[in-house]
Amino acid sequence: MSSDGTCVLDKETGLVWERSPSSKGVPYTWADAVEYAYRKTLGGRKGWRLPTIEELASLVDYGQRDPSLPPDNPFKLVDYGIVGYWTVSTINASDPHLAWKVFFHDGFIDGEDKSHGGYVWCVRGGHAYDH
Repeated sequence: MSSDGTCVLDKETGLVWERSPSSKGVPYTWADAVEYAYRKTLGGRKGWRLPTIEELASLVDYGQRDPSLPPDNPFKLVDYGIVGYWTVSTINASDPHLAWKVFFHDGFIDGEDKSHGGYVWCVRGGHAYDH
């Protein structure tokens, strides 16, 4: 990964991540998180979005805990608490009220009601879709 100060390029996936997740300390409902990401401008660029569950989980180092990011990661201000980060992915088409979250304390992935609070970690690139 390489960083320009505000953004981080993941050379393995080609995705560009916010270096510091935007909503640290400010939880959003899932719908508000989606809108927040779509309206975001960072580094003079638009086109930000919530990541898919696969994209966000790709940041997790399951050999690490507290936090579950690699020791040499370039990210700043990631929240490692109990709130978790939203993804664009709904858990199941038959229950659209739930969406996936990733918790960077231990890398846990869980579904949560979209009306609950969660953090936003925006990404650019790739081909996200809600599945």
